[in-house]
This record gives sequence, C-alpha cells and structure tokens, in this order.
Amino acid sequence: MKLLAFTKAEQNEAAIDPWTAVHLAAGLMSGLMGFSFLGSMLAAGTYEAFEQAFERAELGQRVFNTSGPENLANVAVDMLVFAGGNWLGQRWNATAPGASMRWGPWSPKP
Repeated sequence: MKLLAFTKAEQNEAAIDPWTAVHLAAGLMSGLMGFSFLGSMLAAGTYEAFEQAFERAELGQRVFNTSGPENLANVAVDMLVFAGGNWLGQRWNATAPGASMRWGPWSPKP
C-alpha cells in the first residue's frame, strides 16, 4: 500500500489522493453550515459505503474512472479528514460574537 498517490492509476491504492482534499472541504462545509458532527459523519459514512459498492461494478468504475474500489486506508483517511474539516468549521463558527464554545463535537448546540 502506498501513502501518497502520484498518478491517477494509484488513486485507489494509496491512502492519500487528490480526493482527500475534497473530503476535507466537504467536512469544512458541513461544519461551517452548522451540521452536527454525528449527522455529518453518518452522511459521509453512508457515501463511502455507497462508493465502495458502486466502484465494484463496471458502471461505477466508468463513472468514477477507476479500476475498482478504494482500499480501506483511503476510506479511513477520507473519513478522518472529513471529521477534521467539520470540527474546524464548527470551531470557526464558535468564534462568532455571542457564540458559546462547546467542549466537543458531541455536545448539543446551544
């Protein structure tokens, strides 16, 4: 297993590929929009499960232009950076005047 993908052919074989940045941005967006951490992670996990199943079929490989599904390290990194993006977005929102700081992503919104 590779850590970094340097070519398109390596993207589903490496833990980190250009799509990692997309997952970070999507997590950041969910946090900035005020989506809960748990709800965001459930949505991201559902997407990853769908992607795994879809990329195993020929149609999915054509749509995503891949030769098969992502390896588990890639899925794990995608989920971790999504979670980090959501956390960063929520931390940013917490700096607004009058916003209360929360102790963690599991805390209820005020």
